[in-house]
Amino acid sequence: MGDAARRWRERQSARGLPEHILRAAPADPWTHDPADFAPPVTPADTPSRTAARALAERAAAWGCGGASLLDVGCGGGDAAFAAAWPEPSPVARIVGVDRQADMLAVFAATARERGIPHTTVPGTWPEAAADAGRHDVVVCHHVLHNVVDLPPFLRALTAAARPAGGVVVEMLPEHPMAWLDPLWARFHDLHRPASATADDAVAVLREELGITPEVHRWERAPRLPHGPAWVARRLCLSDDRVPEVEAALAGIPPRRTDAVTLVWSP
Repeated sequence: MGDAARRWRERQSARGLPEHILRAAPADPWTHDPADFAPPVTPADTPSRTAARALAERAAAWGCGGASLLDVGCGGGDAAFAAAWPEPSPVARIVGVDRQADMLAVFAATARERGIPHTTVPGTWPEAAADAGRHDVVVCHHVLHNVVDLPPFLRALTAAARPAGGVVVEMLPEHPMAWLDPLWARFHDLHRPASATADDAVAVLREELGITPEVHRWERAPRLPHGPAWVARRLCLSDDRVPEVEAALAGIPPRRTDAVTLVWSP
């Protein structure tokens, strides 16, 4: 393991929560509500969508059956359906991989509503890679910061893309929950170390795979609810602490809205 991969692993591992905090949590702080991940009818016009759409159009132009797209950590399928919009779509088939069955249910229901042939694969990546298969376009949005051992994850993403295809990763510059670090210190006296960054991910790609991706930095609109009840759950606090959380939120900087898109070919 090279220096970049080691740095990523150390930074990710160091941000784990102590066992005594998790045991006392009234609810699982990691579970996401599928309703928050339902894809919009009209997707945001982002560099991630532009890159995935271009890869799909190129694959469809070279073949006769349209492009196949794999969405790793798909949630409700926002990334996949964005690339497939608008009609006429170059995307002929989508495959979603996710560890939450309720997320895959949203993905499948949306695909049926929009008339897009689809398959769902339950499981985590890269363990689910063999069942997911190879595709013209591989997208992976906001998953890397859930990964500790990054090289195998990135290798499997790259291997899942056909030789003429490509990979599109979207992430934030730092861990998406880093903005709550001051509140961990306030409510739990937990002083969390610096997050792994998008630049660290690029360094791992270069060091471990010999790949220098295209890097696009941009601003996105806030997409998830960040009210005090939502934050209290993420902080492993009970509902009766919500008023305290609401007061504390007024004293910290808002969550960053800048994002990063990485694009590369196998």
